[in-house]
Amino acid sequence: MPVSIIICAKNEALNLSKNLLSVLKQDYNQFEVLIVDDNSIDSTSEVVQEFQKQFANLRLTRPKAESSNSKRNALKQGVLDSKYDLLLLTDADCTPASKEWISSMVNQLSESKTCVLGYSPYNLHYSFLNLIIQFETLQTAGLYLTQAIKNKAYMSVGRNVMYSKDLFLKSENFDNEKQLTSGDDDLLIQNIGDKSQITVCLKPESFVLSQAKISWIAWWKQKLRHYSTAVNYNTKSQLFLGTYHFSQLVFWISFLILAFSQYSKTVLMILFVALIVKSLSIISYARVLKVSKHVLLLWPILEACLLILQLGLGIQGKFQKQKTWQ
Repeated sequence: MPVSIIICAKNEALNLSKNLLSVLKQDYNQFEVLIVDDNSIDSTSEVVQEFQKQFANLRLTRPKAESSNSKRNALKQGVLDSKYDLLLLTDADCTPASKEWISSMVNQLSESKTCVLGYSPYNLHYSFLNLIIQFETLQTAGLYLTQAIKNKAYMSVGRNVMYSKDLFLKSENFDNEKQLTSGDDDLLIQNIGDKSQITVCLKPESFVLSQAKISWIAWWKQKLRHYSTAVNYNTKSQLFLGTYHFSQLVFWISFLILAFSQYSKTVLMILFVALIVKSLSIISYARVLKVSKHVLLLWPILEACLLILQLGLGIQGKFQKQKTWQ
């Protein structure tokens, strides 16, 4: 089955220079790579044109609609301009973990499964911020992949997801989402009525590596943009995520309060058992998703810190509107 890989790029000359070759050299019989240059002001187009001299299956297009703060115009244009009926989406700052990325994703398709959710971890660096990023990625993947397996998918990661073109065009609602700067990937999954059409791919060969932010400010801005989408989820998805994060908050607050009470020994025993149970769950996910041992060793600290950061992001997100998808 031929595949169209679509990469939306806005001022991504440097990332394309570093990462595009790994996409073009996939070990797959028939595919095209379509770069959608979303009104870049750098040399994005020139970089692509230079690669086109070596690769006949590399194409360049631009949105016909005027520039906007959302990725949706560029993505929709890429889908409409694509040659093939299978779409595989990724980003300019991403690198497939292997040459079998395309084939691994395609192998999960069937007559009843026309959307494949992939996994996209971040590159590992030894800093506390990177450990937070690694843990959050594991936590998020554990939630959305598990729900998808249960036919309750609520989001995807736009860095690694496959659709049939027909399903994409039937499910997208971009014209009514122009005011949103992010969430095109999540809300498209939300719009798919029959969630049994969605499956997952957990083969390491299908993973797509992404560049992690190296400064707290850049990471904070990225998370504000990502988290701004959740308010547009359906009620069931919001209740699921709200319950999950609220239970985490209650657990840690209860521990802090009770640990210094007359019941501290009992609380510590309960906490110890809870930590063991949760550690086993995290380890099981980590084995499948190839997570660093450093994350596993520090996960209680990382979870508590991430919870505090998420509260801050949620509060700020209520009062600050995001301006662009980049």
